[in-house]
Amino acid sequence: MLVSKIVRIEFADPRIRAVDALRDLRDAAKFISLNLYSRYDVQLQTPMVSDSNMVTLEIKIPEQIVHSFAIGNHLRGMSMFLLKKCSTHYEQYLVGKRLLTYTEIPAANSYEASFTAADQLEAIAIFAHLLQKSDPESMDRICRIIAILKEGEAAQ
Repeated sequence: MLVSKIVRIEFADPRIRAVDALRDLRDAAKFISLNLYSRYDVQLQTPMVSDSNMVTLEIKIPEQIVHSFAIGNHLRGMSMFLLKKCSTHYEQYLVGKRLLTYTEIPAANSYEASFTAADQLEAIAIFAHLLQKSDPESMDRICRIIAILKEGEAAQ
């Protein structure tokens, strides 16, 4: 029995979107899929674009190894393919030694998250900037944000 997992693929550098490199990502997935299938019986589907312009990849993993199968480690070949086979186009988008990030979308909430990692960091920066202010309007906004966060924690 195969367990299906959905993974969102993004570039580590926010200057480039995965949807803009969809053709190369599909070639990279094809490149690593035979190796994953022959070693682990893991099946990779073709990367697709979701409604919110996010690139997702469906991975079908045998039930016996689903808990020990490290998706990020096994998908590193996609980054290698982009760096080696696509000339030097993607080298400028390396962040440290990382080109792509892989985020598993939980099965219970199989919606496409609308916030990318860059959006999340920007929200944190905005909130941190707001915390530095002490005027009444800023304090009111901070209190409302905290109330919303506590409301979300209580719902879980």
